[in-house]
Amino acid sequence: MGFNISGLAINKNYESEFEQLQKELGWNLKKQSEINFETASSNWTEDGICDVYFSEKGTLLFISMDMCTESFELKEDNTLTFALSENSMAFNLNYCEKGIEKRSIMEVNGERMQNEGKKLDVEDKSEDTSEIIWNQIEVVIGKRFWDIEPDEKAIRYVFSTNKGSAESEKQIYNINNPISKEDLSNKFSDDELFQYFDKIIEFAQKNQLNVFLNPWAHKNDSRKFINLFAIITEISNRPNLSKQINKRMPLERFKMLCRFDPDKVDSRTNTQMLKELNMINSKINNYNLIKTSPNSIENKWWQFWK
Repeated sequence: MGFNISGLAINKNYESEFEQLQKELGWNLKKQSEINFETASSNWTEDGICDVYFSEKGTLLFISMDMCTESFELKEDNTLTFALSENSMAFNLNYCEKGIEKRSIMEVNGERMQNEGKKLDVEDKSEDTSEIIWNQIEVVIGKRFWDIEPDEKAIRYVFSTNKGSAESEKQIYNINNPISKEDLSNKFSDDELFQYFDKIIEFAQKNQLNVFLNPWAHKNDSRKFINLFAIITEISNRPNLSKQINKRMPLERFKMLCRFDPDKVDSRTNTQMLKELNMINSKINNYNLIKTSPNSIENKWWQFWK
């Protein structure tokens, strides 16, 4: 079994300022127990868990892969957000210096889906993306990952949520409620639009519903996808969001969501669309669902609509 880990590395030891770090990240963590590094770095960190290790010069936080698709930008520090799944051969890294993203890579099955920014120094001696991640963790925390002893101290935290805010979120993101264009435009921030988008995509992934088809094709679930169409339209009308779109899926395919007539989509194309669905939002633990033989289709995977 290969490594399947994800987290955030910071070039500062925050052990004595951990509450301040939480504020900067916008997190609310509750200490649960002291653990060892072997437990903290074990495969597949569960949702709601944050395992923390402090090196002499850095902080290493292990969190779920779903949290590691975008940068965590700290104004005074350098940060590396990483997700590494050797099972699925899927890798993601976002490296920032003083709150500015310098490098971003997302790779699946050897295909670079995203490759932005200036190459890191470690890339000169790293043969593949997994090595880039391991070596850059060392650069950031000042210690080689493999030199950390399994029995070294780490701390397990759990994410704590406010009941009132959870109820508010449930009300805002009820994907069955119709949303007017005016409300989307005037009442939803950029982040809120994407949170709503993510909720509908998560529903579609769980139920394997083709999000590229026209909303009316989903019958009892049509209302959800009418909302999705409206959200996509509003997001597309905000030019400053192109980078955030690309964090979830390439822009040209984002614009194709909710556009296809089901009567004009054959079974092979529908299969490719569903594989594409599982890649939205960079959900790395789902990438094992999208492996295909290089000769299984005539067009490359990103040309499924041709």
